[in-house]
Amino acid sequence: MPPGFKPASRLVGVKVRDAFRLRLDYGDGYSGTLDFWPYISWGEAMLPLKDPKLFATAHVGSGGASLEWIGPNGEEIDFDAIALRMDLEGLRAPPSRPDAAE
Repeated sequence: MPPGFKPASRLVGVKVRDAFRLRLDYGDGYSGTLDFWPYISWGEAMLPLKDPKLFATAHVGSGGASLEWIGPNGEEIDFDAIALRMDLEGLRAPPSRPDAAE
């Protein structure tokens, strides 16, 4: 982990914004907005999240350790809250948008 990063900070809130963006709130007071489209574009397992109605059901999962959705067939689609926090803080490179200009 990068110096100064607080992995014990749990995800405590999620607010869905427009165009596949999420505001993530952490227990230590940190908040940030993340463009989630690059994550959704990873592959077949993420395809259900392209449905705006399903995407809007984003919620805190696993006691704050993850961001989660329940897919159309009851499957969990989840992302690690610490990794997302690192992306928000610019401590690792988030996925690039596949539809970005090449």
